Amino acid sequence: MNYTFNFWDNIFAFISIIVSSVVAFWIYKLSKQLSAREKYQHELKITEEIRKLGSFQSIILANVKKYHTLRTDITNQTYYKQGAELYTIVQEYGVRVILMPKDANIPVGLIPFEWIKYVRESDSEDNKPIIVCNFKGKKYFKNFKSPFKEINFFYKNPNYKKGIDPDFLYLTSIKSSK
Repeated sequence: MNYTFNFWDNIFAFISIIVSSVVAFWIYKLSKQLSAREKYQHELKITEEIRKLGSFQSIILANVKKYHTLRTDITNQTYYKQGAELYTIVQEYGVRVILMPKDANIPVGLIPFEWIKYVRESDSEDNKPIIVCNFKGKKYFKNFKSPFKEINFFYKNPNYKKGIDPDFLYLTSIKSSK
């Protein structure tokens, strides 16, 4: 038996293995994506659950990677959570939540529907609704990832009339001159 090393034959074999691995990985990733119908059904389900909570409801955002539905840890040491206030639902985009304002600027974060996994009525410690979602968005609090795709600053609308205007008009993206 004669084993001769032919560089070009082996390099082409090596490149073909790498290319086939990349193609296999790409096909695997595509197979895990939701179809348009599944995305729409998920959006409808999340929208219905969040509408039950109502506007300006105090909520907790929990990281899906560290939060388990059957968790028994009452000290909340097993998952990262972030407090917020529910603002409004933006169809086809996601849910807007109000973060803690420091001054007249009110930070409002947008959580895409694809990042929200499910909504729970409450947990054992805080007795507030919990939105369990992926924390893979824009960095907002120190070194922690947040569930927000974008963060915009809003202001209180001086022309808002409670009981007459819809709740989502309470805040505006335009700063008033008053």
